[in-house]
Amino acid sequence: MQFKHLLSLCFFALTCFFVQPVLAQNKVVTGKVTDAKDGSTLPGVSVVVKGSTTGTNTDANGQFKLSVPENGATLVFSFIGYTPQELPATGGATLNVVLKPSSTTLSEVVVVSVGYGSQRKKDVTGAVGSISSKDFNQGAIVNPLSQIQGKVAGVNITQQGGNPNSEDAGISIRGQTSITGNQSPLFVIDGVATTGNSQFQNLSPADIESYDVLKDASATSIYGSRGANGVILVTTKKGRPGRAQIEYTGFVGVSNQAKYYELLNAQEYSQAIRQIDGVNPATYEKGGNVDWQRAIARTALTHNNNIALSGGANGFNYRGSVNYSLQEGTIINNGRKQLGFRFNADQKALDDKLVLSLNLSNTTVYRDLLTDGAPLNRYIFNAPPTYPINNPDGSYNTFTDFDLANPLLHLLTTTSTATSYQTLGNFSVNYNLLPSLRIGGTGVLIHDNTLTHYFQPSFPGEGNLNTARQQSYNNNSYQSNAHIDYNESFGKHTVSATAVYEYNDFYTENFTAQGYNYLVPANLDNVLGGGDASRNQISSGKDNYKIISYLARLNYNYDNRYYLTASIRRDGSDKFGADHQYGTFPSVSFAYRFKKDLLNNVEWVDDIKIRAGYGVVGNSSALTPYQNLTLYGAGQKYFDGSNSSFPYPSSYTYIQNANRDLQWEERKGRNIGIDFSLFNNRLSGDINYYNDKTEKMLYTYGVPTPPFFVNTIFANVGSLTNKGLEVALTGQVIKDKNFNWTVNGQITFNKTKITSLSGTYNGFNLASDQIITASASGRGLSSSQLTYIKPGYPIDVFYLQHFEGIDAQGNTILSEDKRYIDPNPKFNYGIGNTFNYNNWSFNFFLRGVYGQKIFNNPRLIFTTLSRLPGNNVTKEALTSGNKDVRISDRFLENASYLRLDNASLGYTFKTIKGLSNLRVYLAGNNIFVITKYKGLDPEFAPNSHYVDSGTSNSTGTIQSYPKSRAFTLGANVTFK
Repeated sequence: MQFKHLLSLCFFALTCFFVQPVLAQNKVVTGKVTDAKDGSTLPGVSVVVKGSTTGTNTDANGQFKLSVPENGATLVFSFIGYTPQELPATGGATLNVVLKPSSTTLSEVVVVSVGYGSQRKKDVTGAVGSISSKDFNQGAIVNPLSQIQGKVAGVNITQQGGNPNSEDAGISIRGQTSITGNQSPLFVIDGVATTGNSQFQNLSPADIESYDVLKDASATSIYGSRGANGVILVTTKKGRPGRAQIEYTGFVGVSNQAKYYELLNAQEYSQAIRQIDGVNPATYEKGGNVDWQRAIARTALTHNNNIALSGGANGFNYRGSVNYSLQEGTIINNGRKQLGFRFNADQKALDDKLVLSLNLSNTTVYRDLLTDGAPLNRYIFNAPPTYPINNPDGSYNTFTDFDLANPLLHLLTTTSTATSYQTLGNFSVNYNLLPSLRIGGTGVLIHDNTLTHYFQPSFPGEGNLNTARQQSYNNNSYQSNAHIDYNESFGKHTVSATAVYEYNDFYTENFTAQGYNYLVPANLDNVLGGGDASRNQISSGKDNYKIISYLARLNYNYDNRYYLTASIRRDGSDKFGADHQYGTFPSVSFAYRFKKDLLNNVEWVDDIKIRAGYGVVGNSSALTPYQNLTLYGAGQKYFDGSNSSFPYPSSYTYIQNANRDLQWEERKGRNIGIDFSLFNNRLSGDINYYNDKTEKMLYTYGVPTPPFFVNTIFANVGSLTNKGLEVALTGQVIKDKNFNWTVNGQITFNKTKITSLSGTYNGFNLASDQIITASASGRGLSSSQLTYIKPGYPIDVFYLQHFEGIDAQGNTILSEDKRYIDPNPKFNYGIGNTFNYNNWSFNFFLRGVYGQKIFNNPRLIFTTLSRLPGNNVTKEALTSGNKDVRISDRFLENASYLRLDNASLGYTFKTIKGLSNLRVYLAGNNIFVITKYKGLDPEFAPNSHYVDSGTSNSTGTIQSYPKSRAFTLGANVTFK
C-alpha cells in the first residue's frame, strides 16, 4: 500500500514537471547582439530576465535562445565595456539588439586575432599586443613595418639605413631565439601564413586595418614551429554592407640624406698632404673640389597611391584595391617601383550558415639595385677630394689604385635590376552544422619569383672584364587546413574548442647564368652566350620540404572572470631524421579578472586582469632540407697530363655527415602579465614579465675524422635564455568636447644570454668555447675579430683591449689584457602624443634605445693619418695625430639615441559635397636624432652584430646606406 502511494507521488511530481511550462505559459525568445560601431557580433553578452536569475550568454556568433514568461518579461542585455540595454521580450520574432560601447579600454570589446579565430581583448590569456590604424606611425610609409615601429612592447624593429630596396630589416620579438635559425617572426595576412618577409613588406600600408602581435609561447604555439619567433597577425580592410564607397589614400614627398661624414675638402686635403715628407702634391692635386658623398646623393621623390572600392549587400561583402608607389633612393641610380592589386570577398548563404571567403593579391616590384661588384662605398670615402668627377672633355675621370676608383662612373654605368612577382591567394569555406558547431577548410597558394639582371662594363685602368649575369629565384608554397570549431555557453560557462589539421608544402629553386668578356657590351645581359665561352658559369638548385601538423585548443570562461586556454600541437617536418620528424608542443595559460571579487568598491579601478602562461614551441628554421643526410659533392680535380682539357674532371667525395638524430629546437616560455584600466579609462595598459629558454640549439660542431667522413657535424647542442619586462601605457591627459590629448608609450627590457655550447653526440663530446660573429674590416683588419657568442655572456659580446691614448709618435697605446663588453641595449622605448582640437590633429612619436654600443669601423679607418695621401680622411684625423690602425674599445661608442621618428599635422573637413571624408596632412620622418654616436646613424639591426662596417657585404649591397629625412603631403579621401 505504501508502495502504491509512493508511485502516485512520483507520478504527480512528473506531471507537475511537464505541466509547469504550460501553466507558466513560457515562450522562447531568440536574438542576435551586435556592436553599434561596426556591426560585429558580440559573444558572451549576458541576457537576463529582469528581476530574476533566469538568463544566458550569447554564443560565438552573438546569438542567444532563452525561455521566458509569456507576459510582461523584460530582457536586460549587459556586457562589460558597453552600455546596458533593456528590451521587452517578444516571442516568435528574432530580436536584433545593438549595444553601444562605453568608455573603458580593457573592458572594451575589442576583438583581437589569436590565430585560427579571435577573442575579445578582455578574454585573452596570452601576451598579445594590438594596434589599430588610428595609432599607426604617419608620414612617408611605404614599408608597412614602419607603421608599427616602436609601437608594440617587446617588438624590436630596426630599419638600418634608407635603402628603398632593403627587405632585411631586423625584426625580433623578445630577443634572439636561435644562433643559426631565422629570427624573424611569422607574418600572417588574413589567415595566410607567409613564407618570406617580403610578402608582408610589399603589402600596401593603406590596405591594413590592424596588427595583433602574439608574443609569448602560450600565444604563438597555435602556429607551432612556424611561430617560434613570435607571430604578427595582419588584418586588412574589408568591405561592409551598405552603399559602395571609393577611398583614395596617398602622399607625395621628398627625402634627403640626413647626415654626412666630415671628410676633408680640397683645401684641407692639400694642406694635409703638404705636411707629409716625400710627397709631391702635384701627384694628387688634380684641380677638383669634390665631396664624393654628395656627388652620388640626390633629393629623392617618393609617392604612394592607393584606390579602393568596397561595399556589400545580400550577404556579399567585397573590397578591391590598386596600389602604385615610387620610392627613389637618396643615392642616384637606386629606387623602387611597385604595382599591387588586392581583392577580398565574403559570401554568406543557406541562412548565413555557409560562408565562402576569397583573398587574392598580386604584386610586382621593380628595383634598381645599388650593387656593384666592387666595394662601392669604400670608393666614395677613399677618393681624394682633389680628383674631379669629369675630364675637361666631359668624359668621366678614371683613376685607379687599391680600393680606389671613380664611384660615379661605377654607379651610372653598371646595370643591376630585379623584378619580383608575388601572388598570394586563399579560399576558405566555413559551415555551421549547428549554432555552436562549425566546420571549415582553407587552401592557400603562394608564388614568389624574382628575376635579376646585372651588367658591369670593363672600366678603363681597372683591369676587369665586363660581366653579365641573370638569376632567377622561385619560392613557392601550397598550404591547406581543415578545422572544426565548437562554441557554447551554459549559464555562466562559455566553452570554445578548435581542432585543426595543416599541410604545408614548400619548395624553392634557383638558377644563375654568368659570363665574361662580351664583344658587344650594348647587349648587356640579354645575350649571355655572347662572351668568352670558356668563362661561362651556370649553377642551379632546388629543394623541397613539408610540414604536417595537428592542433587542438580549448578556451574556457567562467562568468567573464576566470579564463583558461590550453592547446597541444604536433608538428612534423621531413627536415629531420625519420625517428625525430614529429615533436609535441603543449601550452596552457590562465587569467583572472578580479575587479568584481576584490575591488568592487574601488571606483578608480575600472577593470584589472592578471595572466600567467607556459608553452613550448619547436623551431626548424635553423635546418635546411637534406641537412640530416650524408651528402656528396665535388672534390679534388684529376689531371690527365694535358694542358688542353681545362676544366679538369672532378672527383666526388663526402661533404656532409649524416645526423639522423637531429631534433627540433625547443623554446620554453613562461609569462606573467597584468592588464588594467583605471580612472574611467584615463589610464590603461599592460605589464608582462617573461622568462624563455631555447634548448637543443642547432649549430655546426667539430668532430674527428675518422670515424666521421668530414670534420664537422650539425647537431642539437647548446641553450640560451631570454628574460625581460614589457610595459605599455596609454593615458588620456585631457579629454574635452573640443580638445583631447592622449599619450601612449612602451618600454622593453630584454636580456639574452648563452647558457651552453656543449654536449655529446654518439659518445663524442661536442663543444665550442666561442663562436665568432663579426670582424673588423679595412686594410690589415680582415682577421681582427670583434664579437662572439660565448657561454655565460650575452649575444655578440665584444672582446677588446682598452684604449689608453696616443704616444708622441702618433702610435696607439692599448692595455695588455682584453675585456668582455656587452653592446646590447638595456632597454628600447617609444612615446607618442596625439592632440585633437576640433577638426585639427597633431601627433608626434619619439623612439629610442638606451645602453647600446656600436663599433664605429668607418671612424677607425677614416681617422688614420697613414691613409694620406692616397685616400681621404675625416677632419678628426688632423687633430687626433693617430698614424696607425689598432682595434680597441676606443671605437666602441655609446650609441644610445632618441629620435623624433615622425610628426604630422592634419585637418579633417566637415562637409564637402560628394565626399564623406577628406583629411589632408603634412608629415615629417626622421626629423632629428639625439645621440653621442659619431657615425652616420646609431640605428643598427642586431644582425649587424653592432658593428658599423662601413663596407659592402658579399653581394655588394651597401650596408651603411645613409638614413634619409623625409617630408610629405598626403590626403585620405572617401567618396559617397
